[in-house]
Amino acid sequence: MNSDNNLQQLLSELQQQQLIRVIDLKFSQWLGLQLPQSSQTQLLLSAILSCELGDGHVCIELDHLAKIIAHWPDQLKLLAQRMLLPELVANSRLSDQLLIGDGTKLTPLVIDNRRLYLYRYWQYECKVAAKLLAVPMLNSAPLDVGVLKTQLDKYFSSAEQPDWQRIAAAITTSHPISIISGGPGTGKTTTVTKLLAIYVENQLLAGRRPLIQLAAPTGKAAARLSESIAGAKKKLQLSAEVTALIPEQGKTLHRLLGTRINRKKFIHNSDNPLLLDLLVIDEASMIDLPMMASIVEALSHQTRLVLIGDRDQLASVEAGSVLGDICAVPQLACYSKQQSEMLAKSCGFANSQYSQYPFADRLAFLQKSYRFSADSGIGALAKACNNGDVDALEHVLSADYADLHVLVPTSSAEHRLQSILTGYSEYISLIESKCSDAKQLLQTFSQFQVLCALRVGDFGVEQINLQLEQYFEKMAIKESDNRWYIGRPIMVTRNDNQMQLYNGDIGITCIDQDSGQLKVWFEQAGELRGVLPSRLPQHETVFAMTVHKSQGSEFEHVMLLLAQSAKVINRELIYTAITRAKLRFSFFGLLPLLKQAVARTTVRTSGLADKIWHVSR
Repeated sequence: MNSDNNLQQLLSELQQQQLIRVIDLKFSQWLGLQLPQSSQTQLLLSAILSCELGDGHVCIELDHLAKIIAHWPDQLKLLAQRMLLPELVANSRLSDQLLIGDGTKLTPLVIDNRRLYLYRYWQYECKVAAKLLAVPMLNSAPLDVGVLKTQLDKYFSSAEQPDWQRIAAAITTSHPISIISGGPGTGKTTTVTKLLAIYVENQLLAGRRPLIQLAAPTGKAAARLSESIAGAKKKLQLSAEVTALIPEQGKTLHRLLGTRINRKKFIHNSDNPLLLDLLVIDEASMIDLPMMASIVEALSHQTRLVLIGDRDQLASVEAGSVLGDICAVPQLACYSKQQSEMLAKSCGFANSQYSQYPFADRLAFLQKSYRFSADSGIGALAKACNNGDVDALEHVLSADYADLHVLVPTSSAEHRLQSILTGYSEYISLIESKCSDAKQLLQTFSQFQVLCALRVGDFGVEQINLQLEQYFEKMAIKESDNRWYIGRPIMVTRNDNQMQLYNGDIGITCIDQDSGQLKVWFEQAGELRGVLPSRLPQHETVFAMTVHKSQGSEFEHVMLLLAQSAKVINRELIYTAITRAKLRFSFFGLLPLLKQAVARTTVRTSGLADKIWHVSR
């Protein structure tokens, strides 16, 4: 049997055992047909790279291939090693400038620093790194430290040291691109509103009326950002002119960049940049590498960018962990000598150690939570999870915290259903009374949310939503042959610019009191908007949603269901679920699985952190 047959046999066996996908197999075969001189090593690597990309990795590290194939059956692993090892010894034998190149010309794959990429993703990574490390030519001079201190004193009166919010505001005024990372309740939005006020005041003094835009990855996150900024503005004593120039309406990133029908490229790009002075993007942890590349490409040389997020949350659904890579600083709150002196004068921040990484000057970490008190079980649980401390996690769950509740599932599905119905009891009462107040239904529904780690399985989203709707049929709330009923909550799963509905938007089904028609009601910019079910974009019932879909949202009470093991269930997923809860968190599942998940952290392979933190030395 020749080498080509050996390769195809190996790939077919890997696909049959679901170790690679059909698309990975076909991609390798297609490359072999297009470039028949390619070696079996190159073609096997292309299938592995495609598979890893599907798992969120931007590239594969050639020196760590053994870890990638470690879980393969011994026979397949041995055959793969025989194909891979001869050419992996020397980089030059892999780079033939036809299938695999070094980036100087277009090739399907690229090797960069012993990392193998699809050319497109290598370009994305280079583009993002170059923009982050560049020094744009902005149309305003650096702010005088004395003036900055006066403005900071106006908006940040806290006597505690260090005042991380004040430090974050000072950092963003000093750099064209800056990042603010903080956990729940650390005051990210409050900080941003204050720094926007400072920025607008400075621009007005210079005779300019700045154009500012707020944005977020999903419609729900954009709505939350809008509401938070509007609420924070009311608490500040701002002039009418400053108030008017701080926007309250956030956009989704797709709407900001401008989608084209049946085209992947956005309207705004390097040839048609965004005409903005300042762009603020919330929930940056949800941004994947291709989207971040599109964002930085659309920035003009005059546009400032502020990214806000929680670096410890789940990485994006698609490839990359951009915020995590950007925030991979070796030491928190350690800055250059020049920046340290500026922070000492403007914020009273003493820093005896200086960073050797210039990019560190652009990062601000909010380290104090104002939401969770010292006796908060949610706060203690989130901290234990974030630290990967399984013993502390067990101790917190066994303690008597009023805001934590642990339910161990029995073999009865009825037990799970009753626990969920208890959480939704107030909302179900409104449905049973045929409530026609859409605002009341929306507000009540947002008080409780079931989160699942997975979509499928007994504890998955699909099964939970089905079980609840079957219960409603028994209770005569829902007709068996009609999926629409008063109180049905839905989540939009596909962006629709024409309808102005976006992935993540949540609506509640209710009778329109004026027309008597059944409509789905969404709260947008503080106003209710009713949409006929027939005009909705792709959507699904959302009594239960995945933890991924919950990003950018908060609920009074969250119940996390966990009784299945999967490699996607990790520390970041559990931390994200916990921090969606504001007042109460319930865990319904098996404690051993929870501890396993907390001990497992997400590691997505990319070269972005290396490009940022090593090039910038």
